[in-house]
Amino acid sequence: MELEIRDIKKSYGKKQVLRKVSLTVQAGQCVGIVGANGCGKSTLLKILAGVEKADGGQIFVNGKEIKNPVRQMAAYVGYIPQESALMPDLTVRDNIKLWASFGDYRENCRNLEQLCEQFRIQPFYKEKVKNLSGGMNKRVNIVCALLHKPPFLLMDEPSAALDLVFKEELKEYIRRFTKEGGSVLLSSHEEGEIAACQSLWAIKDGEASALSGGMTVEEMVVGFMKGQ
Repeated sequence: MELEIRDIKKSYGKKQVLRKVSLTVQAGQCVGIVGANGCGKSTLLKILAGVEKADGGQIFVNGKEIKNPVRQMAAYVGYIPQESALMPDLTVRDNIKLWASFGDYRENCRNLEQLCEQFRIQPFYKEKVKNLSGGMNKRVNIVCALLHKPPFLLMDEPSAALDLVFKEELKEYIRRFTKEGGSVLLSSHEEGEIAACQSLWAIKDGEASALSGGMTVEEMVVGFMKGQ
């Protein structure tokens, strides 16, 4: 599936965070977003996840406009926010059951076994979320986002709080996911994650521009940040 956004706008009061952001994520592609803190990267991902409503612009999936992103995008995306989306007073098991109830519950539960094994959350399955370490919490968030096998993954600093082993496993999962035709849009400061992207966009002054010019992804990021 292809995800396209056109002229997305978002303001908070008098502050315009996104002016006219347009970009496309093709099937099987991992696209990275870079920019200074507060430039609007997280805001853009929240809009695409249906968590926030844009002030203007359009979102298309396979050429079809999504008229009501807040209601419709959940069927297409798995969203891993920078902050935990879990309920702290519930156990890991109860949080996962809650997320599995969205969509086809039986199919989601079938997917769960493989995900729990892959991200090794069984040892703390009965723990309350508020008692988890940052890395454990992040791993549960990732499992919840992947339960319904979405065609698009939206990741906001996905490996934050993960140790080196799970950072590598997450990168390997992204590689497999895109190889199987899935699409990823991620915001990251991790050099390894950015290097895994096929294309890179920079958000500056509320607008997105493609970084290119025959350089490696790392060279593009360094060049962009020097120009801040």
